[in-house]
Amino acid sequence: MVNELILTNLGLSPNEAKIYLAALESGVTSAQRIAQKARIKRTTAYSVLEAMVKKDFILKTDKEGKAKYLAQNPKDLAERFRIYQKNFENVLPELEAIHNKKEVKPKVLFFEDEEGIKKIYEDTLKEKPEIILEFNTSEFHKTFPGFPEEYLKQREANNINALRLAPDDNIWKKHKLTDKDELSETKLLKNFNIPIEINIYNNKVAFMSYADKIGLIIESEPIAKSMKKIYELLWNKLK
Repeated sequence: MVNELILTNLGLSPNEAKIYLAALESGVTSAQRIAQKARIKRTTAYSVLEAMVKKDFILKTDKEGKAKYLAQNPKDLAERFRIYQKNFENVLPELEAIHNKKEVKPKVLFFEDEEGIKKIYEDTLKEKPEIILEFNTSEFHKTFPGFPEEYLKQREANNINALRLAPDDNIWKKHKLTDKDELSETKLLKNFNIPIEINIYNNKVAFMSYADKIGLIIESEPIAKSMKKIYELLWNKLK
């Protein structure tokens, strides 16, 4: 059976996907018959069919004074989407030029709860930076038992290095001893028990607040460059 997800990826709603498949199997038929086959209420099927007629996924004809419907040939739809893709590719350079204008606002992504914060760490790996500049906190290890070790393994596997500014406590003293294995260089700071972590990588700056269980990623080259400069100034002042 054709996966309805394939059709929804083409811009159809779940009900539209069901209607199209039902109409495809039925040939020229009534809205009632399509509704029964799609297992959708008849009143809903009527409105969905009319919307699909406007989108040219369904053809509507009058037979013996009654409305009949016929699904468009899938090959015709495939050709239509090939034309859409070609047209889009033709204007892609212009769209990219608009996207890359300096006046484009920074992109900000907001995350909630522990799973959301984990997605931020996943992004630091997905971006594959050469190095991550980290303001670390011990709250990372307290909030996610076991996850920091798994994250380190993935970072090492991706050959991503890190500079780490961390609190001078037992957790980070232990990690400092394994800097080489963890592709890191760690500098410890006294009285640096902050409840958030900041990661600077590529053109992104990520903030993870463990007290609030929230996080955000700011994607902005000027902001990332400024944060990197601040980090480097502090790093170079420390022994």
